[in-house]
Amino acid sequence: MLITRCHSPVSHRSLTIILIVVTVFLLTLLAKRERSQGTRQYELPFDLGIAISAQNGFQAVKPCAPDLDYLRRKEYGLTRNVIFRKRCFLGVYGNEIRPRESVSDVDRSLLGSRADILDLDDECNIISSVGSLDQARSCEPIQLQIPEPFPTANLSNVIFGVATTLSRLQDSVPQISHWMSGTGALFLAIVVDETVMDDDLASLESTYDSYDINLTAIRPWNCSLNVNEQHFAIIRDLVDYSDQGTQWAVIIDDDTFFPSPYSIEQLLASYDPAVPAYIGGLSESQGAVESFGVMAYGGAGVFMSISLVRQLDIHVDDCLAESLTREGDGLLKSCIYNYTRTVLTAIPGLHQLDMRGDLSGFYESGIFPLSLHHWKSWHQAPVDKMAKVAEFCGECFLQRWRFDANTILANGYSISIYEDGISQADLELIEGTWEAAMDYEGTMGKMRDKVEDSKKKSYRLIDAEEIDGNLRQVFVRHDSLDLDEDGEEETMDEVVEIWWEWSQD
Repeated sequence: MLITRCHSPVSHRSLTIILIVVTVFLLTLLAKRERSQGTRQYELPFDLGIAISAQNGFQAVKPCAPDLDYLRRKEYGLTRNVIFRKRCFLGVYGNEIRPRESVSDVDRSLLGSRADILDLDDECNIISSVGSLDQARSCEPIQLQIPEPFPTANLSNVIFGVATTLSRLQDSVPQISHWMSGTGALFLAIVVDETVMDDDLASLESTYDSYDINLTAIRPWNCSLNVNEQHFAIIRDLVDYSDQGTQWAVIIDDDTFFPSPYSIEQLLASYDPAVPAYIGGLSESQGAVESFGVMAYGGAGVFMSISLVRQLDIHVDDCLAESLTREGDGLLKSCIYNYTRTVLTAIPGLHQLDMRGDLSGFYESGIFPLSLHHWKSWHQAPVDKMAKVAEFCGECFLQRWRFDANTILANGYSISIYEDGISQADLELIEGTWEAAMDYEGTMGKMRDKVEDSKKKSYRLIDAEEIDGNLRQVFVRHDSLDLDEDGEEETMDEVVEIWWEWSQD
């Protein structure tokens, strides 16, 4: 007789213990490996209140002082020891604001010579400093003239439309909420997933509602169309879901970002919605314009008066059947040009950002963008964190100040130190930092060459948050070299905290 033997099931507790042992072993090896390279903190994947580092092994996770504990956030990924500087600004609202094209000089040093090394594993205590921890956490404010905050935007006459997947709509909540929350706009999302359920759509609407966004999530009216074609086919849905107060329809991508909703309100206020209007931005890529034509590129946002959208509605099926292109932007352009007399009104501040690689030259150019695109694909930029400062001083977003003739603050994006200094003439030109940048001079104007990394030291913004009416911005430069307690080179991240307070002139 064949006897089948069954293995005893392993208890959840046993599995947990095994997993902990394996994790401890791997983390110990990892910590030892990184000892000579500068260490990062490794928290165990269980809520045990302990962590491991190369220097001290296992230890209890103790909080830092309340105003420094943020440095231990997992998403920052900082080394255990960090070179820390805190600088304070007093933003003074007034009328003496220089044009954005010119860079305001400040007769104070921004970073200076003072820096403190903090041990994030040891309650953020100071390892090396010229002063005390209290001194490291405080600073004398530098006064900067800044513009007033923008008024609260009212976009209740606008319907925004997007066609994308459920997961991308879920991932985009922080960025979309930055500019749409509380504006009164209608937001129509065509969810293209074949397997999406009614509960999924309802849950998505509930999530957006918690951010004060009026979202309606629906399935496509024609499921045979691909996602690019849906960007055009949404015309029919925009008409169906608009109401008597709707004057404008805007087609966006799920990674379209508007730094300021008030700027969009002002843009639309310049046009009569009763007149057919087709408004957008061209691609910065001359090759893209030559290949796809003069049209509104959708990542930058396509703005149409509702009167134009209603003209197109009756031709949607014909345009889908006749067009040679299957790209949504091209389908829309062809339909408008074939069935109406409306032509494109191109707005320079709407940025498609058809560039790849390092876009620091663009973000550090002093431009105030109406829209940004490709910020989580063709390049990486935490746009919602970057534009947080715009809530406090409007057009101060990406405004530039120069300190000590060699240090530039591009507000909300970076702090850059130029070894050989930087002139006003150079600052008037965009630094060509991205791939094949000089090919873009035909659309973006004359540029200057990329500065060698050895000649430019950069700190990039990774976070910004409001705290009791003030603003904390966090800039980081990863993997700087410094000396440890034994005089050996140690890799440490550098952190610059900028603390903003506000005052009337």
